[in-house]
Amino acid sequence: MVQYFFDIIADGHLAPDEEGTILPNIDAARRKASNSLANLARNMGYVDGFRGFPRFAISVRTSDGPVYETVLQLDLETRH
Repeated sequence: MVQYFFDIIADGHLAPDEEGTILPNIDAARRKASNSLANLARNMGYVDGFRGFPRFAISVRTSDGPVYETVLQLDLETRH
């Protein structure tokens, strides 16, 4: 079991995870990061309400350093 930290980066602001979560492996950490990112965007009203062009990321690290990052960036494509 490894302790993973899930740091949230939202619109350029870092919210470091001070506690961490003990998980069995990196695959479990990836799933947690991806699910957390989707929930974060949904709870802040960006997915359904689409406000602006935000960028969210969750950077996963262990005591040895970074191991994974997942990013959600909403963008608008303009057609002429």
